[in-house]
Amino acid sequence: MKKSKVLIVGSMAFDNIKTHKSSVKNVLGGSASYSSIAASFFSEPKVIAVVGEDFTKKHIKPFRDRGVDTSCIEVKEGKTFTWAASYDKDFKNATTLSTELNVFADFAPVVKKEDAAPQALFLANISPKLQLDVLKQVKKPRLIACDTMNLWIKNNKPQLLKLLKSMDILFVNEAEARQLTGVYNLIKAGKTILKMGPKIVVIKLGPNGALLLTKDAMFQVPPFLVEDPIDTTGAGDSFGGGFVGYLASVKNWNNLKHIKKALAYGTVLASFAIESFSIKKLAQVKPEDIKKRFELYVKACSF
Repeated sequence: MKKSKVLIVGSMAFDNIKTHKSSVKNVLGGSASYSSIAASFFSEPKVIAVVGEDFTKKHIKPFRDRGVDTSCIEVKEGKTFTWAASYDKDFKNATTLSTELNVFADFAPVVKKEDAAPQALFLANISPKLQLDVLKQVKKPRLIACDTMNLWIKNNKPQLLKLLKSMDILFVNEAEARQLTGVYNLIKAGKTILKMGPKIVVIKLGPNGALLLTKDAMFQVPPFLVEDPIDTTGAGDSFGGGFVGYLASVKNWNNLKHIKKALAYGTVLASFAIESFSIKKLAQVKPEDIKKRFELYVKACSF
């Protein structure tokens, strides 16, 4: 069966991560990296991103091995975007140690004519200006989702609000939901965001799962419990990629049954992502591993 095409626009990066257990340097990261790998289990992702000359064939290999189309990853003279951070013991809080935008500073995503009509578009975590630029270059996909962060809410809120009018799905974490709306109660914050345009608002709650709201429904799912998390970098991107990738694979995505399954699959993909640094575990997972964990998760949520 032919898979649906998902166009993913975001960052590809090198991460330097410190935790209370260990540390790594120059490992693959970035919103497009995690989300495309996660989406690849359900759909055919194509990535638009920019990297430097230090991003070699060995860095591209995990994506191609998973069937991710990397032909629109632009290689520019210079170094790849690099992010360094440290986590506290419970992995809830990441402290940014340094951010080197490098070639990402001048990123101007271009959608080729042959890619302008994807079944789904995922605008991963990049500036609202770039997200709007991409939106102008595509014909109306049947599903459009986006992610954002505190920096864009603080510095680019008018552009973000304009973007949200065209979104089917918005992913935010709890701090971002409160910052965007000025409302502390997450249910009320979610309902406020729905009035801004999105059909679905997903508030990522980290170790407490995720809260989803539509105009007709509201529910929260727990996390898939992982006894020994290694690194939570990319968990939200993996969740979003799995969520969008699954919905893109079904005929009628705006159906509560499919939306609930997307939440479950996103949660399961995020649980694999946090079991290693970088995309290592996520890229090595087999479809049967996902199926098994999905069934365990559904069973755990049933009464």
